[in-house]
Amino acid sequence: MGADITLDFRKVDVVSEILKLTGGRGVDASIEALGLQSTFENALRVLKPGGTLSSLGVYSGDITIPLDAFSAGLGDHRIITSLCPGGKERMRRLMQVIETERLDLGPMVTHRYPLEQIVEAYDLFSHQRDGVLKVALEVS
Repeated sequence: MGADITLDFRKVDVVSEILKLTGGRGVDASIEALGLQSTFENALRVLKPGGTLSSLGVYSGDITIPLDAFSAGLGDHRIITSLCPGGKERMRRLMQVIETERLDLGPMVTHRYPLEQIVEAYDLFSHQRDGVLKVALEVS
């Protein structure tokens, strides 16, 4: 999907690999989009001093900022949280990209449910069971 390098968290320690790839410096910016404490921490741990973590994930519980990953506040890190400003317009544009097939998001869909089973689909996704990445709801 356009990435130069992909890392499978099931096979490697992603933080160590990113630090290795950057010569120990870390990255300018990281994006956390799953809404999990573990991915939030990892996104913070790979930042170089002055780096920015953009947190787009929707969290279903409390989230904490570990002091070691935050360099006890001395790393000049910035954490930006946002839940899709201009969400309706952004969603309209995203749907247009999908509709015109400019981007195939199919590889990200791990589960499909009929619209009538939206409650079950959301439960699966919110509890991150069965290796779920993205759920597609289908209208019959």
